[in-house]
Formats: sequence, C-alpha cells, structure tokens
Amino acid sequence: MSDCTPARDLRVSHAEREHVAELLARQLAAGRLTPDEYTGRLGVANAAVTRADLNSVLIDLPGARLSPDIADDVLTIAGRVGDLQRSGHWVVPATVAVSTWVGNVRLDFTEARFTTTDVTVDLNVGAGNVDLVLPPGATVDLDQVRAGIGLINDRTAPAAERGTPHIEVVGSTRCGTITVKHSTRPRPYHPSGGWLR
Repeated sequence: MSDCTPARDLRVSHAEREHVAELLARQLAAGRLTPDEYTGRLGVANAAVTRADLNSVLIDLPGARLSPDIADDVLTIAGRVGDLQRSGHWVVPATVAVSTWVGNVRLDFTEARFTTTDVTVDLNVGAGNVDLVLPPGATVDLDQVRAGIGLINDRTAPAAERGTPHIEVVGSTRCGTITVKHSTRPRPYHPSGGWLR
C-alpha cells in the first residue's frame, strides 16, 4: 500500500468481511434481499480482497455501509529510504500496512498488544529484507506473500492448529528475503487485559 493508493483499492481485513456479513444478514431479515441474493452477496463478501469488493455488495442497500471504525483499523508504517522497525510495547490493529522503496523492515510482536486475534501484515517493499518476530503461541500464514528476488523463510515452530494471534502476511518484497520466527523471549502479560484486547 502507498500514500497514493485510492481508498477503494485498500485491502480488507477479516473484521471488515465479518461486518459486511452482518449487514447483509440484517438486509435479508428486512426483506431487501432474497435468500439467493443474500447467499450470492455473502460469497462475494467472504472472498473480498479490497474495499471496492465489499462496497459492491452494499451499494444498492439503504443504510448499509462499511463502518469507519472497522475500515480504519489500519496501522500504516511507511518510508521511502531507510529501515522501518516496531518493537517493545506497541498496539497492533487488524491490519499493519508496511510500505518502503528501499530499506529493511523488522516487526517484533513479542511485547505488542493485539486488538484482535487475526492480523494482516500487508507488505509493499521495493528492496529490503523483512523480519517478523512472533510471540510464543502465534501462528502465521505465508500463502499470499511473494518475494520477487529472494526467499521466504518460515522458521516458526509447526502448529497443529491456528494460534493466538494468527498473522496473515500478504503483499511482496520485490528484492529481499522474508523471514518469520518465534521470539525466544516469553510474551509478557498485560494487566489491562491479558495478551489480547
């Protein structure tokens, strides 16, 4: 993602898809959608990649719109030249969008406070390596991320089931290696609400 990306082309999170599914259910209950229309639109919403995809199933429904509180649950970490880093105590929303032309990226989630159990990390890196450090118990999905010239190294411990938090990495680095590993430090407990929320 970059500063000039139109809002309609921004990638959506699980929370946004779930919000639209709830809106569609209300429209079905109100009689504005037939069961077949509801099923078709729900399929589009669940497969949505961008905000335009989500808005397409709501555009003709009065009072149904994407909630700004959910749609804006994005942390943008951007630069042009130079390294980008987050570590220590920081708040992780549903989507972390990282954009840089040249520079390495390191996101250390060990001591972070997550606002949701599912997080999307959206990479738009020109040239540079990406290091993601996960807290113990977290899992990662690397199926939708690409490294043009470079490797994708998953050094996390194998998990039999989805962990908490679960981080989906999407986007790409055009020239660089993406490495994901678990922290060797224990994840601290946050008195204000545990590790999540």
